[in-house]
Amino acid sequence: MASPEQERLLQLTRRVREGSATEAEREELALYANESPENQALAVRVQRDGELGHGWIDRYAADRELVAEEESPLSLAERKVGVGLVVAGAVSALFVPPVGVAAVGLGAGLLAWSVVRVALKNRGKDPYGDIQE
Repeated sequence: MASPEQERLLQLTRRVREGSATEAEREELALYANESPENQALAVRVQRDGELGHGWIDRYAADRELVAEEESPLSLAERKVGVGLVVAGAVSALFVPPVGVAAVGLGAGLLAWSVVRVALKNRGKDPYGDIQE
């Protein structure tokens, strides 16, 4: 069974990791960290993990913004109509070649426009642009 001090240390590290620790709890954790090298290592690891977690949360939110535009009703409708035109044009090209070729061209153009429109709208919003290799 863990001692009350160990339980309190674990509780403090959990609250810091979750981001719900008050300033007083952070100071208390710092006091525990000064008591032993093991506690110091734990406190440093918790602080580093907390910083990493917040970065991922921010990036996840930015990813969701990009995906929201790609999956917007307008984008989905454009892509469905574009694919429909390409397929219908390919089939009709067997029977009425000029109409089929025009439908394939129109569908391909609509698909290209959809991709370009989303790319322009999301320009400059890359959440991973600051990552250095």
